[in-house]
Amino acid sequence: MKEKTFVISVFLVCLMALGMAATVYGAAQTPNMLIHIFLSPDPENQALEMGTIDFNDWPLAKDWIDRWALMPETVTMRDYVELGMMEIDINNQKWPTGSSTSKFYSTSDTQSVKSVYFRKAVACLLDRDKIISDVLKGYGFRLDVPVPPSQSAYMDMANYTVEGLIYNYNKTRAIEFLNAGGFTLGPDGEHRIDPTTGTYLSPLTFYIRMDDPNRRRAGEMLAAELQSVGIPVNAIVTEKTVCYKNVMVLYNYHLYTGGWSLSTVPDQYYDLYSSYTYYGPTVGWSNNYPGFCNHDFDYWATKVKYPATVEEAQEAAKVCGYLFLKYCAIVPMWSAKAVKAYRTGWDGVVNNVGYGTDNYYTFLNAHKTGDDTIDYGFKSNIEQLNVIHSQWVWDWDVLGLIYEGMVGNNPFSQSPTEGFIADSWTLGSWDASGVGGDTDATYINFHIRDNIYWHNATGQPRRQLTADDVAFSFNYTKACGTGVAWNYPLVEKLDHVTVNGWNVTVYYSKKSAWAFLWAGGLPIINPDIWSNVEPSSAGTEDPTVSDVNHDGVTDLIEDGCGAWIYTAKTDTSVSLVADQQYYLSADYISTRLGQMFHDGAGDIDSNGVVNVKDLGAMARALGTNINMTNGTGWNQYNPNCDLNHDGVIDLTDLAVVTTNYGKTMG
Repeated sequence: MKEKTFVISVFLVCLMALGMAATVYGAAQTPNMLIHIFLSPDPENQALEMGTIDFNDWPLAKDWIDRWALMPETVTMRDYVELGMMEIDINNQKWPTGSSTSKFYSTSDTQSVKSVYFRKAVACLLDRDKIISDVLKGYGFRLDVPVPPSQSAYMDMANYTVEGLIYNYNKTRAIEFLNAGGFTLGPDGEHRIDPTTGTYLSPLTFYIRMDDPNRRRAGEMLAAELQSVGIPVNAIVTEKTVCYKNVMVLYNYHLYTGGWSLSTVPDQYYDLYSSYTYYGPTVGWSNNYPGFCNHDFDYWATKVKYPATVEEAQEAAKVCGYLFLKYCAIVPMWSAKAVKAYRTGWDGVVNNVGYGTDNYYTFLNAHKTGDDTIDYGFKSNIEQLNVIHSQWVWDWDVLGLIYEGMVGNNPFSQSPTEGFIADSWTLGSWDASGVGGDTDATYINFHIRDNIYWHNATGQPRRQLTADDVAFSFNYTKACGTGVAWNYPLVEKLDHVTVNGWNVTVYYSKKSAWAFLWAGGLPIINPDIWSNVEPSSAGTEDPTVSDVNHDGVTDLIEDGCGAWIYTAKTDTSVSLVADQQYYLSADYISTRLGQMFHDGAGDIDSNGVVNVKDLGAMARALGTNINMTNGTGWNQYNPNCDLNHDGVIDLTDLAVVTTNYGKTMG
């Protein structure tokens, strides 16, 4: 097996100063492959076309799609439906978008009642359909609740519509909501009155992200509409770090053009909008920085977060959507019908459903004859390479290559079926009533691989990862707590962890169908480093320069056990080198990806494409089970057709093939 070495350099490209992105490296194909990640706020697509970079990280605007459709010899494009959303976040704790006199919604609190009318007016002034057609040029799906298309089973649009809770663009209705809340026009006939003071309404503070042209345009459109009905707006178009400080830390805003990358389950109702995840300015950032606090919503959001079954989560999520719209917590905008691109000529690229072509599997497997460099373009700059605290997607584009968890998602189906640190696992129940939990709370037992080593790029002996290390990661993340650990929702209901040889058992105090996903997705950290950092201080630690265990090695160099090792960082770059002891070689990755495509996309005959032959095989095997005659004929159980390995070939397996019909592994 041939092992490949990857070095990733992340460069901030200032085109206004340099006039171009950067130079491209060229060399013959060798076992050494370089990856340069260029940080560019908007011009990364220009760099991709020029050949300065090979992969981009952000969905393309329609103009680039049209242009590159005529240049297949230069650029290859792949489409996907984004597992995420863009939204107008609304501060529910700051008047007039929310109440400053009651944390929780209350009918006895005047500001609570009036602010709901105000938020509904904002929703009616956001022309989402026009944004989809004119700004996104059709490359997006309108969202009314914070549920992307892949989670459609968790919403009830028909009922929401019948109840009048869908807020289409309608200026007349917006004015009706404003008047109902007492925000009437003043004597000048142009500006709205603040019903709590009787004076003219003060300007709304509206932070608009400048690094995303689509969100910027949507924000500017909304600001203009608000002013057209007499609501003064202080629209602050600025870069993301300014937004982060004022919106997510100081909570000093009314509106914000936000965005979230989501998971395959709808626990965003709990994580982003329940009162349990609103911490407030005295603590610092929180997932629920909009501060939506509603007791009725909390009840159902908890059922979404801790369901006994998927079906229970679906029903609870539908109620959450109803309450979310009734009180207009925030205003979802769109989920991208997205296209990402890379330079033509790269083989082994994986189009990860929900996320696109730039992903962990691509950088393990991609190769190009005669070129040993992957140049990867970033839309925005890295802020903090701290696995405990980093919040930005661009931080995790790097951290996600350094750290791994127990389990990973199949890139073709998003099902959590791929073992990383763990090679097997089982789920069970335990009685947590003694610690205030459920009588049938969930535990997960992971068996840890015995061939994983902590990183170290200095040539020094490397320590083997143990089950105790895994247990430390869970306990330490829990100890960091709210406002420090970005991954805190994954351990919020963690009760304890036990170790027995190579087995780690993670006990949650609640029963939840999602507990396996939380435990499986937690990044595992090196206790040799983090045991020297007080959990309360973990958020301010800079592992790229610190050496808290005083062994002469920068902390991030020996942290993590993923495919890449951190080596250095300057003001403008980050370099990573492939871990030669990584337990998955590049050749094995190719073989494993083929199996993932088979299971996740329905490639029955494993020829790299889902076509009529796969449908034929599925038709012959449909309705059979493992106890019947095995074979490939009619009414014979064909194990290759049992895509979820449950011993029955049914409509669930057939749906995988039909959904992915025509797709190729590339």
